Amino acid sequence: MGKKLKVATYTLICFILLLSVVKAEDENIVSENTKYYKTITYLVSSLNNNLSVTYEITEDEYNTANIDEPKASSTVETTYKRMTTSITKNGNYYRYKNVLYWKNIPSTRSYDIIGIGHFSTVKVHGSTHFSQYYCLTSGSCYTTTTNYPQIFSVGAGTSFLLPTGNLSTLKQTFYFDVEKNTSLTLISQEAYGDYSHATSSISLNNSKKYSVGYGGIVLQNSIYNYYDSISETLVELNETW
Repeated sequence: MGKKLKVATYTLICFILLLSVVKAEDENIVSENTKYYKTITYLVSSLNNNLSVTYEITEDEYNTANIDEPKASSTVETTYKRMTTSITKNGNYYRYKNVLYWKNIPSTRSYDIIGIGHFSTVKVHGSTHFSQYYCLTSGSCYTTTTNYPQIFSVGAGTSFLLPTGNLSTLKQTFYFDVEKNTSLTLISQEAYGDYSHATSSISLNNSKKYSVGYGGIVLQNSIYNYYDSISETLVELNETW
C-alpha cells in the first residue's frame, strides 16, 4: 500500500511540474493578436483561376458559423480560419510565431504560403521552423514538417503542400527567433503574420514567387490570382532590448 502511495505521489508531482512548465512557457508570450476570417471562393468562367473574397469577422461569428451551409451555384466553397501571431521572449532572443487554424477544411489542396514580416532592425536567428498538424475523420492524427522556406531582409515565409484525404482538423505553425540587426537599443518591435491559401492548383516552383515584408506576404503578379488574400495580423511590442 505504501509503495502504491509513493507512485501516486510521484505521478502527481510530475503532473504539477509539467503544468508549471507549460504555464511558464505561456507566460513568456509578451504580445499576441488573433484575427478571424471568412473566405468565399467563386467560380469565374472567364478566368483560368477561381476568385476569392475574404472578410474579417468577429470571434463570435467565427464560433457560430455554419460550415455545413449549402453553397450557391456560383460558389466553390466558403472557408473559415483564424490566425494568431505572437512575440515570445526566448532567452536572449525573441520568437515570432504565426499559427493558422482551419475551422473547416478547404477543398483545394495545393501549395499554401505562411509568413511573418518584421522590422529591419532585427533578423532571423538560425533557421525557420514549420509544422503541419492534421487529423483524418477516421481519428488518426499526424504532424509533418516538409516545407520550403525563404528568408528575406524584413521577413520569412515558407511554401508547403496541404494534406489530402478526409480531414477533420488542420493547423499550420511557422516560427523563428530574431536577433538584433543593429547596435542601437530597440524600444519597439512589430511582427506581421500572414497566410496565402491557394484557391487553384499551383506548382511548388511557382508557389515560391513571393516575398515577405512589413505588410506580410507579397505575391508576384504571375501567381497573384492563384491565392486568396487576408489582412495580416499585426503584433506590436514596446520593450527595451
